[in-house]
Amino acid sequence: MPRMLTIITVIVLAASLGLFLLSQQKEPFNVEGGEDQLAQTQPQSVVEWRKLIDSRFAGDQACAECHQSEFDAHQRSGHSRTATPADHSELARALDGQNYTDPNRDTVYQFERKPNGLLVGIEGTDPEPVFPVQWLIGSGTHAQTPVSIDPTSRNGVEFRWSWFASTQELGLTPDHERFDTFRPASLECFGRPMDAQQVLACVNCHMTAVPPPTVVPTQEAFLPNVGCERCHGPRKDHVELAKQGRASEAKPLLEWSHAETYLRQCAQCHRDETNAPTDSTPASLARFQPYGILKSKCYLNSGKKLSCANCHDPHDVTSRDPEHYVQACNACHAGPKQVACSLNPDGDCVDCHMPTVEWHPGISFHDHWIRLDRTDPKDDARAVLDAVHKSSPEASP
Repeated sequence: MPRMLTIITVIVLAASLGLFLLSQQKEPFNVEGGEDQLAQTQPQSVVEWRKLIDSRFAGDQACAECHQSEFDAHQRSGHSRTATPADHSELARALDGQNYTDPNRDTVYQFERKPNGLLVGIEGTDPEPVFPVQWLIGSGTHAQTPVSIDPTSRNGVEFRWSWFASTQELGLTPDHERFDTFRPASLECFGRPMDAQQVLACVNCHMTAVPPPTVVPTQEAFLPNVGCERCHGPRKDHVELAKQGRASEAKPLLEWSHAETYLRQCAQCHRDETNAPTDSTPASLARFQPYGILKSKCYLNSGKKLSCANCHDPHDVTSRDPEHYVQACNACHAGPKQVACSLNPDGDCVDCHMPTVEWHPGISFHDHWIRLDRTDPKDDARAVLDAVHKSSPEASP
């Protein structure tokens, strides 16, 4: 009887959450001429929020009119696809009718794609998949992790399963080993529950704009992906003035000409010592590129003039050509006062000084703390981060 009660409770829970989410799922709002449709299908707070957004943001396509090369480069980059509506995705089509067995739990997830989106359920518990999957978070270069937000409670869930590029299949979401033990008949059956504040923080770095807490978080309340205006600010006034030949009157909203400012702005999402989690391992810290660069002698001894843009086109996909990075290193290290590498002068600088670190099976990142002797205890990433957090009250947990 207790097991039957648990099964019934999970069915009711999943169905209720599914109904909450399904009641809010509508066709994506078409910015051009779609205001009447929005007013008919969305809460008033979303209608007012979208009016504000549409009055300030021009959209990526508007930038292409004058900045075609940058627009084309951005479309190739992972930033252009950091948050994909799950129901529009290739993954939803591939998962339709499929199952996924959780490797660490006695749980089998079932998927079904319906006109209102991708749904997931638990075999033996749900008569059919009822829980909507709203967003796929991540560009897909390494992985995509699904997240859903309930507009009624404003809470969310990060699902236990993710799609991995290295294997071209589903696997356990990174770091979800911590949640192998779960409460039956709760959101934990599906993954990591998040409250309203946590879920907005979770998706924030994958969106151009997220709604404030006072706005109901339906899908239409978000501007998905890291678009032009995530890094350059709302630029509708710039676009309108450009059409009149007065583009320069709309001054830049963000400053990118100074390396430290550049790095700190990238660090809002890519992390530095002020916002890297306090429990980060050295492998985790390799994910946080500004954290490493800001510790590197290449940055400190250059008069703090080294930024992400010295090696990467900020608009385009990351280059995989080793020679590209050798040339970037030689731009500073080929001068008359520089000493050629005695070990491998014609080799790949990155392999020795920025080696890859595996963060998760099949997912590795180059350690951006550029240095020589990685056995030096002063260079231990964990020790340095601990010292920063002890000395800086502003360092976030």
